[in-house]
Amino acid sequence: MTKIILNTKGFATIGTVIMLMLSLPFVSSAVIKQQTVKLIYETVEEVPEMNVALVLGAAAYPSRLSDILQDRMDTAIELYNAEKVQKLILTGARNEVKGMKNYALENEVKENDIIEDPEGINTLASIQNAVHISEMIIVTQAYHLPRALFIARHFGIDAVGLSSDKRTYLKMFDFKKRELLAATKAMLDLFVFD
Repeated sequence: MTKIILNTKGFATIGTVIMLMLSLPFVSSAVIKQQTVKLIYETVEEVPEMNVALVLGAAAYPSRLSDILQDRMDTAIELYNAEKVQKLILTGARNEVKGMKNYALENEVKENDIIEDPEGINTLASIQNAVHISEMIIVTQAYHLPRALFIARHFGIDAVGLSSDKRTYLKMFDFKKRELLAATKAMLDLFVFD
């Protein structure tokens, strides 16, 4: 008769690894939020003046911007009209940036005050493409701001964020779930794979 020997140390090690992997998104998100909470503003009036607003891209359709992207653009245009910023950097995929620029021009932002970044295909790329700028206001929704600010600060940019939440978004639960994974990816990108 063959004896089966169970190695409890192996099970404990595997269990520990699984627990660490499952907790990493929550730990990453908590660390990022804790380090950026004081950098996030809710209104145009309270945000400090800076030369540039970085508007992060989101879905754009041939005839219109998505609700999330329109709210980001409306917030950035409010900053511009209040003379809190002089320039808008519009970053995202090529079609997003094109839609954002058209929207800005339709809302009387001067073309000379628009900087296009069609290579900003994700948050990390958008911020890396703007590292030559020493300070900026990042414009995006509140769920997205902590990670964007954390990345900007990592690259030495004096950044603050302005929340562009102007309505209730249908897929907000999905966005927040995705953001947990994105926070983990940001930590790995900045501190492990860099």
